[in-house]
Amino acid sequence: MPLGGIINTVSDWVTGRDRNKEQRKAEQEAQTKANKESKKVYNYEIDNYNAVRENYANERNYAHETAVANWEYNKRIQDYTYAKNLASYEKSQEIYGAQVGFNQDAATLAREEERASIQDLALQQAFQREAMHSDLMGEIKKGGIQKLEQGVKLYGIQSNRRIGSQTIQQNLNQFTTQNTFEKEAKFVEGLKKTGKAALGQAGVSRKKTLQSTAAESFRSLAALDASLSGARNKAGVDLLKVLVDSSLDESQVGLNLDMIELGINRAKEEVEYNNRILDANMKSATLQMQRNIQQIGLQNYAQDLQAYANLNIFPEEFEYSPEPQLPPERIFVEPIRRAAPTVPKGPRVATGVESVVEVVGGVADIAGTVLGGIGTFNDIFNRVPSGN
Repeated sequence: MPLGGIINTVSDWVTGRDRNKEQRKAEQEAQTKANKESKKVYNYEIDNYNAVRENYANERNYAHETAVANWEYNKRIQDYTYAKNLASYEKSQEIYGAQVGFNQDAATLAREEERASIQDLALQQAFQREAMHSDLMGEIKKGGIQKLEQGVKLYGIQSNRRIGSQTIQQNLNQFTTQNTFEKEAKFVEGLKKTGKAALGQAGVSRKKTLQSTAAESFRSLAALDASLSGARNKAGVDLLKVLVDSSLDESQVGLNLDMIELGINRAKEEVEYNNRILDANMKSATLQMQRNIQQIGLQNYAQDLQAYANLNIFPEEFEYSPEPQLPPERIFVEPIRRAAPTVPKGPRVATGVESVVEVVGGVADIAGTVLGGIGTFNDIFNRVPSGN
């Protein structure tokens, strides 16, 4: 330290003048200002803390009241929805029952229509069978009448044949009898002539007369025999003609009877054929009716399934969500009051004892440097407490 400084220091120490007063005042004012700013910040933090707590409480209560209101409203909506779904389910049950009943009635009606169609077909076939049977009976009666007619005709042919044969035989018999009578007459007449010739003159003329008489008698008898043979041949031809004509007529009657029988058999076969067709048609229609009834059953089942698919599911009433609760209160930490930052102290001008000690120490250091061995003064003055 310069000597002037040492002198000022010793003078300030002696007079008690404080050259650090302004510095300390400035530092105190700065500290006071820092304390005020710190207090203002703390007051702001307290106000903000209170505002945040109040806003949190208000928001918490509002959110809870809103949640409760929404919960009650949604609960009413759920109850209304459940009631509506229940009514819809009951309505769908009613519609389902009506649809199933309608399907059953429609299926029953369709089955009845199928059965009625079979009954109509059976009735129609019954009339057809009756008509065919009537036609067949008419054909049989007609054939019977025709057979009777042919029988009468055959009887007439046979009667004519018998009559013709008998007439020819009677004529032949009559002619034969007549011829026999004529032969006997001629024979007698010949005998008479021969007897007369034998009673005549003897000789050649008598012989010739006998020969002539015998020849004439023979010619008469031969003529009678020839006429009898011709009559017999003619009777045989006539009889053959009668037999041939009657045989042809009988054959024609037989053919007619065969044609009549053939017509009757053909009518019977046609009726049997038509009956087989009707039976086949009835069998086919019956099988088709069975298939149609099965198809109706399948359609009825499909329609019932569709009606069941359209059936609403029974609504299940779920428990509603728990009533909203106030959440746990938030924990707030009140701001602490922090001490204002300490204003750092500026450099000080040494005053009082420390300044004297410093000065003496400096002098001692100088003397020690010059003289050596005098360094104990610092130790002595260092034990003295220093002031501010």
